[in-house]
Amino acid sequence: MTLTTRSHTTLLAALDDYALALASAGERFDQGRYIEAQVLAVHVRKLVHEGYTSRALLTEIGLRDVLTWVDTGGVPNPKTASSAACLTLMKVRSGLQRGGEYVPKLALYPPAPIRTRSGEHIDRGSRIPFEHWWTNPVIKDADGAEFSRQHLVLALADDIDDPEARSARAALAASASLGWVLEDGAWSAATPPAASPVLASMRQIGFEVIQTLRQQRDVIQATLN
Repeated sequence: MTLTTRSHTTLLAALDDYALALASAGERFDQGRYIEAQVLAVHVRKLVHEGYTSRALLTEIGLRDVLTWVDTGGVPNPKTASSAACLTLMKVRSGLQRGGEYVPKLALYPPAPIRTRSGEHIDRGSRIPFEHWWTNPVIKDADGAEFSRQHLVLALADDIDDPEARSARAALAASASLGWVLEDGAWSAATPPAASPVLASMRQIGFEVIQTLRQQRDVIQATLN
């Protein structure tokens, strides 16, 4: 059965299934199963990425560019030379286990405004056009290289048939401060996953997608009618 012949109810159920799968993977991530970042990336890729060999579900049904997308991170300040991880918070531990680890903001992000690509400021959690949400930089590494949600999703989902995915994975692996990657389901470097913002950022991206779908269910229903 093609997407064009599916019923309104079936399409809504498919989107609800994606939201449930994202929520379930997110809960497992929060319990310390960081490999779920790959699962989150695959679900988001199937929803929104126009790949080399496949189409995005939300594009097929005419929703990807109709919806506006929840942005909890904004973009790094271009005047700041330091690294940035817009989608995460730094959790600092004390005592014998002292140190820092990146954690997703989820809904606990501070009320401070965030910067848009035009330099304007909006309330954190506002919705922006898909193209901005997908391609805005959300991580800047120690060398100044920037990575968007698209980079993170494609690198972690690892679609070997998609040239964009291979390029994103290579760029991430080349980063001196973000360079560990997943190989055959295992971490390829000794750095603890929480010591890099990549996986926590992917968890936050999953959260943003869930909120986007939930907040605009009326738009989704109207489009599918």
